[in-house]
Amino acid sequence: MQNCDSLRRLQHIGYVLLCLLILVTLTPGSSGAATKKKPDDLVPLQVAAGTNLIELAREYCHKPDSWKTIARINKLEPPYIIYAYREIDVPLSLLKIKALSLEVVTVSGEAVLEKRNGKPTRLSSGDRMTPGDTIMTGEEAFVQLLFPNGVYTRLDPDSALTLSYLFSLSDGKIKAEAILAQGRLTHSLDKKLRFNDSMRTRTPVVITGIRGTEYRLKTEEAQATTVETLAGEVTVRAGAKSVRLRADQGVRAQRGTILGPTRPLPQPPAAAPLESVYRTLPLQVQVPAQAGVREVKLRLSSDEAGRATVYEHSAKAGAPLKVQELPDGRYFAFFTSTDKNGFESREQGPQPLVIRTMPPPPMVIAPRKGSIQWGTIAQANWLESDQAVRYRAQIARDVDFTDIVDERELKEPTYSSPELSPGSYYIRVQALAADGFTSNFSAPLNWEQREAPAMSGMESTSDEPPVLQWPSMGENWRYDIQVARDKEFTELLIDQRNLAATSYTFPDKLDPGKYYIHLRGFEQGKPATPWTPTQTMTVKNRPKVLEGSLIGALLLGVVLLL
Repeated sequence: MQNCDSLRRLQHIGYVLLCLLILVTLTPGSSGAATKKKPDDLVPLQVAAGTNLIELAREYCHKPDSWKTIARINKLEPPYIIYAYREIDVPLSLLKIKALSLEVVTVSGEAVLEKRNGKPTRLSSGDRMTPGDTIMTGEEAFVQLLFPNGVYTRLDPDSALTLSYLFSLSDGKIKAEAILAQGRLTHSLDKKLRFNDSMRTRTPVVITGIRGTEYRLKTEEAQATTVETLAGEVTVRAGAKSVRLRADQGVRAQRGTILGPTRPLPQPPAAAPLESVYRTLPLQVQVPAQAGVREVKLRLSSDEAGRATVYEHSAKAGAPLKVQELPDGRYFAFFTSTDKNGFESREQGPQPLVIRTMPPPPMVIAPRKGSIQWGTIAQANWLESDQAVRYRAQIARDVDFTDIVDERELKEPTYSSPELSPGSYYIRVQALAADGFTSNFSAPLNWEQREAPAMSGMESTSDEPPVLQWPSMGENWRYDIQVARDKEFTELLIDQRNLAATSYTFPDKLDPGKYYIHLRGFEQGKPATPWTPTQTMTVKNRPKVLEGSLIGALLLGVVLLL
């Protein structure tokens, strides 16, 4: 298994490196995404009002005469005019910078951090990512990153993100660029970046830049990229064409082609009906129907802001969304809709929900389903739970428990009923935790309560073998009978099996005393019933009878005396 994991990881890393090699041929230059420069060679600088090219070079570059190189790269000619609030590209090597790193805020699932030197390590919360590092997420992994400029980035499963550069300029402004080689990410920023702060994200197809916004970026095996703006505006550039996407707009670009048309995103789904507490997993959530929707998605986060994603599931429209496995806790649900063109809506949420599965519903082990209990008292027991301090047991005459016969709380995982009349009964049990939480009830389990067969001849004399008789338990039933000297049936006198008749004659006379008897019945091919409650048989000596002659003599003597 470890060898397979290692092979998959190497394949994954190889794919990422291939994507990065493709990106080497793309440039962020003003002429589009295809010149001879590498993506991380050039950094965008915003021009402040009243600044000229020489002043810009003096403020940000190691050498004052770097303005000449900047002019050549940006194809500026005398008098080298630059316009306020526009961007010009400056080679990274010319800039005076202070290297920065970003924080790995949360990690859910398996993710790998490959350092610049090629050494992979398991990614954990609190790690730092520096330029040249790559994060790769597994099939069910989510990573939340925080850039020092305040940009939160959620990296979804099966994604690979490389940090191209991250630094601050001489005036403290922050520059960042990342490459999404595959997968999906969501950038979110609560407020606009400062003037001359910049945040670019590249894919093999497009370049995106944000100021103060939230958007998704999805790349499909280096062949296509989808950009969806959720709030604010996003600049998207592919080839020589660029567009500005406003909120609730999306665009798709194929490799080697220009940007597709801008399309509206679908409306987010209506609020889904959620239970306040889910006591068992898996759970299902049904999202209300929505016209033109191809797919719906559920995302769960452990925080209300949605920045600690732990689970995601998609389903076709109309099908339920499922949560398979999650630890007990409080979560917040976010829902999106995807239309037939493949564009995904803003999220609806957060909607709070609680998953609490511990203690689980008790597992009842007796009586067996469909079994028979003999007598007037029913016995039940279930598996003990370490998380439960008490149990609640209910007995009813119907499966819906509208006709409850008995209900009580118990400390031990065992139950004895009050006296029950013959009939069909159901039992269910729930666990109660120390904090007051109650589990779901166990599945109802039914049995039949029958009168114990009352054997006749339970008192006999010692001068003849006793005969026992009992009523039939059913047509073509057979019976086992045991007779013992003790109530525990350790000293068996009779252990007769597979009797066809409903009577038994002892082979020999019995000594005076008490004897303990129980029996059980069974149909052909079916398990035997439990032993009936123990019954007691008493054997006595018959009173002695005086011989007739002696009696006659005694009577004669009495007469003569008179």
